[in-house]
Amino acid sequence: MLELVGVAKNGRLIFQPNSEQLYTRWLSDSENSFIKARFYRLGKNKTHKQCKTHFGLAIAIIREAMIDKGWAICGVAPNKEMIHEILLKTCGGVGALGAMKGLSEMTTIEASQFFENIRDWAENELRIVIPDPDPNWKDKDNDKNTVDSTNT
Repeated sequence: MLELVGVAKNGRLIFQPNSEQLYTRWLSDSENSFIKARFYRLGKNKTHKQCKTHFGLAIAIIREAMIDKGWAICGVAPNKEMIHEILLKTCGGVGALGAMKGLSEMTTIEASQFFENIRDWAENELRIVIPDPDPNWKDKDNDKNTVDSTNT
């Protein structure tokens, strides 16, 4: 089996030079054999902001709600890793045909779907709302601290 990644340009599939050589040699070695080819578009990898939203916003809010509601796993309050695993099992079917994927394997679109699945799960199971991430939260927090320090 040979798996290569290329770029479609002008109706052709272009590989890196070393991949092109490997492809040509593999085809030569497979002369007169039946070959199955699969083509699919690769998505962009999830972003750092999506990871921060997942761990810093969603999991933090869910963990706080679970602790407030008395959830425990074997007598231990849930930590971020435990919650992440629970969410992957319950909300992670975002791949092709609902396949399970870890966050590190997700594209930007799949990570967005995963976050929406988590929000739905949290609302249904814990009766909490996870807000939309605010990209300017840090600036607002700094402005609030500046105002607070001038009032004292």
